[in-house]
Amino acid sequence: MAISDDIQRIMPTARDRTGGQVLNYREAVLLKNPSNPSLKGEVDDKYQYSCNKKDSLVHGWISTERDIGFWVITPSNEFRVGGPVKNDLTSHVGPTSLAVFFSGHYAGPDFGIRLRNGEPWKKVFGPVFIYLNSGSSNKPSTLWEDAKEQMQKETQMWPYDFPSSEDYPQANQRGTITGRLLVRDRYLGREIMPAKSA
Repeated sequence: MAISDDIQRIMPTARDRTGGQVLNYREAVLLKNPSNPSLKGEVDDKYQYSCNKKDSLVHGWISTERDIGFWVITPSNEFRVGGPVKNDLTSHVGPTSLAVFFSGHYAGPDFGIRLRNGEPWKKVFGPVFIYLNSGSSNKPSTLWEDAKEQMQKETQMWPYDFPSSEDYPQANQRGTITGRLLVRDRYLGREIMPAKSA
């Protein structure tokens, strides 16, 4: 599994998890007798593979037996709910790779949209790019690097021009904003300050 340059590991199988010991909550399993002996004694937990949405532009997994990669590429976070620093799930044992648009993970059950009395609401989720790659180097890192390069290409092509929904603004219907954002917070002082990480 590869979630980022820093979050990568050999993925246990679903059977490895079934044969393991459930810890304090059902998602956390101590691997007792995994098919890959190097994983014995490790804990697998889908929450280990979570990250901020802004950092989750590409994730997936690699079959080391066949040198094939499967990737979920999200070239823009504009449609995701919760903002760029909301943590969410990515890929985990199953094998499972998620394109999560709307999730209560890390936010609780009250996080969401509440529509009442037939109130109309619509939103375009996506599009998300599914990328398959293969190689012959027997180096999983080659497929990861290729997936990151494809993510860069997809990010540069955003917004895509193929969605036909009238609710999806095409490139020529979008604008740009440039400048500086300054904040005056009377509780912190009289000076205007840059809105770092706003």
